[in-house]
Amino acid sequence: MKAFIVTTFIGCFGIDENNKILEYVEFPNDPQKIAEKFNQSKISKIEEENRVEDFLKKKGFTKIEKMESEFIKNNLFKLAQEKKFVKSRAEFNQFVSKISIELTKIEIKKAITRDNLIIQANSAVEELDKSINILIERLREWYGLHFPEMDKIIEDNNKFVEIVEKFGSREKIEHEELSHFRDKSMGIELSYDDVTTIQLFAKEIKELYDLRNKLSKYSEDLLKEVAPNLKDLAGPVLAAKLISLAGGLEKLARMPSSTIQLLGAEKALFRHLHGQGKSPKHGIIIMHPFIQNVPIKHRGKLARLIASKLSIAAKMDFYSKTYKGKELKRELENKIKEVLKAK
Repeated sequence: MKAFIVTTFIGCFGIDENNKILEYVEFPNDPQKIAEKFNQSKISKIEEENRVEDFLKKKGFTKIEKMESEFIKNNLFKLAQEKKFVKSRAEFNQFVSKISIELTKIEIKKAITRDNLIIQANSAVEELDKSINILIERLREWYGLHFPEMDKIIEDNNKFVEIVEKFGSREKIEHEELSHFRDKSMGIELSYDDVTTIQLFAKEIKELYDLRNKLSKYSEDLLKEVAPNLKDLAGPVLAAKLISLAGGLEKLARMPSSTIQLLGAEKALFRHLHGQGKSPKHGIIIMHPFIQNVPIKHRGKLARLIASKLSIAAKMDFYSKTYKGKELKRELENKIKEVLKAK
């Protein structure tokens, strides 16, 4: 004999092939709990379904399946009244509406995956980079009034900040490249308050650098967890940017390699489509070291190769969870060598 288990907003029914209700196990009259049970029932059997199944087995049914029943669905309000779950149609509609809201909350929560943290961390790093660059420019101009020669000699911004924060006045700077210019500088003299204020400003920039580095490390750790293949093939910075531009790992995994190749070049592509420029050969993928270190004439073809491998890596990370990052990278390196030799 065959029977069916039907799970609804008011509970679980056991019915036969003629839609006769054989058993009913109600849910607690709580929209949040019902939504949780309803969601769980999509993954595995819940307690109420097991109870209905046990009853049906005792009644001699040998084949029991879960299903959706049009009969139960069409008569759910009537059944809810009979089971004293609700008293009126208005109460029933309000009840169903509340459950729908709770189910939507669950779906939204499920949609917010770990790759969203990568997107936020990447955005935070990018915003910090913008802020740091603006503040560095201000520090260079400010400290340049006191020691203008240092601006040209120390090109590394981080190093520039560290020197100013550590030594303050140019007379105290102990640095091989700067010692010759220190005593012959054309800059103005600064008071103690001037120096300490500039040092304080440099210290704040240094702390922003430290924060940026911590966020980058956090993003890299997330990538090891969420997208290890993509991280190893693209590098942590490019991998985070690709996920961010795509809007998530799932969207990146669904993209054709040709779209991945042009991520970040949307404006150039738009201009081309309107007859205002050449078609772009690559977008942010230009950051990949395998492209940066080759002549410009080869970059278009290499961009296609790399985009193809990145597409495979993203699909592995999202769908199969199989790690082959080192293997993919080795294959890519070999193909690039073949292309460069052929040319």
